[in-house]
Amino acid sequence: MQTVTDQKFAILSSIQNHLAMIRFDTQGRVIWANQLFASTMGYAVDEIVGLHHSQFCLPEYASSKAYVNLWDGLRQGRASQEKIVRISKDGRKLTLEATYMPVIENGKVEAVVKVATDITKRESVLQQSTAELMAMVEEMTASTDQVLDASKLILNQMTKLNIESEAVTDQVKSIQSVTKIVKEIASQSHMLGLNAAIEAARAGEHGRGFEVVANEVRNMAASSKQSAETISVQLTDIAKSVSLMMQSIEAITAQISNNSRAIEELKTAYHQVATATKRLTSSM
Repeated sequence: MQTVTDQKFAILSSIQNHLAMIRFDTQGRVIWANQLFASTMGYAVDEIVGLHHSQFCLPEYASSKAYVNLWDGLRQGRASQEKIVRISKDGRKLTLEATYMPVIENGKVEAVVKVATDITKRESVLQQSTAELMAMVEEMTASTDQVLDASKLILNQMTKLNIESEAVTDQVKSIQSVTKIVKEIASQSHMLGLNAAIEAARAGEHGRGFEVVANEVRNMAASSKQSAETISVQLTDIAKSVSLMMQSIEAITAQISNNSRAIEELKTAYHQVATATKRLTSSM
């Protein structure tokens, strides 16, 4: 039957066999490392012992306030767990999930143990997938922008067409007013011609020439009135057609406006996907 000590030793051996582990003194120098950690970093076990922790770090991080704070916290007994970037012996950048654990004996930090998992390949795949997704989002955004620009252009053209249609409607109304005046003049001319014919009949032989003129005035008035009525009917038809066209333009304009808003919302959604992807990537 295993004792508690044997069980602890078995657990520790299992951890050492499956996880990259390294031990530092409180000044950050390596005092021990297992084969898995050494090989992960590209070293032999015997050559990694004695190296300083900063030699595994990016130069800008090793000289930063964050680096000082990390070791100050470890020396005070505070553990740290994070995703880190380290440099292998041959200069490769490695991404590790690492946990730093102070080893406390008799109330004092005697060493720091670090357990790490190499996630470089996973990060590479994630970054590649993210880059592909971002490229896809940018392409969709560009396509959306083109559609949106085209919609705005069409909307502007439809607005201009609507304005021109309104101008045509105003012109039709103006011509209809003139036609109405022509009809009134024709009616009055007809009445004058009729009165002249009556007076010519009363004048007998002396009014014969005047009667011819009166008949011509009446005929011209009737012809003018008929032409005015024909024009009026045609203008009414034109006005109806323009009105229907304006209604269609307004409906199309409203639809384009709705489509433009939908495209804007889609564009916003693309940006939200891109932002969420970046946030997710940085948090993993």
